[in-house]
Amino acid sequence: MEKDFLTTLDYSGIIARVKRFSDSIIYDVRKIYDNSEFDIEPNWHLYFLLLEKEHRLTVTEIADKLKFSHPAVIKVIKKMEEKGYVLISTDEKDSRKKLIELSQKSKEMFPAFKLQWKKIKDIVNEIVNENFLLQFSQIEKNLDEKNFFERFNDDKKLKNNKIQ
Repeated sequence: MEKDFLTTLDYSGIIARVKRFSDSIIYDVRKIYDNSEFDIEPNWHLYFLLLEKEHRLTVTEIADKLKFSHPAVIKVIKKMEEKGYVLISTDEKDSRKKLIELSQKSKEMFPAFKLQWKKIKDIVNEIVNENFLLQFSQIEKNLDEKNFFERFNDDKKLKNNKIQ
């Protein structure tokens, strides 16, 4: 069997390997949902869990809590609304704000969702060990402190200073 090219790249291939890992799981979870009675997308479970916990949030609050972009959150919320899983209302205090909450349909489906998500989580636990999670958390912390672009530009400034 031919060696996986991305693994030969060491750190240069890490971003593609993480994307491949993510895409593989999302693809398989989508197949799981397609074979069940659920008409949901693999990335929606985060929104369901967050809204179950918080009950009602604005798009900005969801984006902040998930650390996703505002447009990405709006896109998912609109799809969830089209399928009847969330209700969107206007904030009485600020008409610019939209409040998102789980619909009755979501609340009724939640026990079945949770069973499915537990099975999926158990499989992820088989694949990924705790050390990976700790290391991944550290990577996220490092990027929160200084993102990739900032690190690149800092390095560029250092090199420019040395050249002068």
